[in-house]
Amino acid sequence: MLEALRALHFQYTEQFLVALLPLALTVVIHGQGMGLASRYFKRFGRPPAGSSRTGPHVLVVIAIVVIMLATHFIEVFLWALFYFATGMLANIKEAMTYSVNSYTTLGATSIELPGRWQGLGGFEAIAGMLMFGWSTAVLAVVVQKLHSIDG
Repeated sequence: MLEALRALHFQYTEQFLVALLPLALTVVIHGQGMGLASRYFKRFGRPPAGSSRTGPHVLVVIAIVVIMLATHFIEVFLWALFYFATGMLANIKEAMTYSVNSYTTLGATSIELPGRWQGLGGFEAIAGMLMFGWSTAVLAVVVQKLHSIDG
């Protein structure tokens, strides 16, 4: 076991520490995006006072989903810029392809990060899963509130 630990050379610790910058920026960007979605809902999700508007609020939900998708896209682009700016990937197209596949946990690409940085895609995947969970929670609250307005 000790030999296995030595073989790692604390490579994942280094990768985690390097990943903290894009991880932190991902959380900040996501917080801003979810805040925008919440403000949009507060402004447009409730019927005007005295209105009897009921039924599905499809346009409100579509707009909120678009805000969420744009937020996720910005986060994917941030990770791609990180890979490109650090020289881990040679061009922005390759970096975007790698980032989309990592963030969404699809992993269906032949593009790889260089040797000692290959674990960074896993940290991006962890961040992506957490951000999708956050978006899902916000969307669930929005839909629940829309149903209570209709009820």
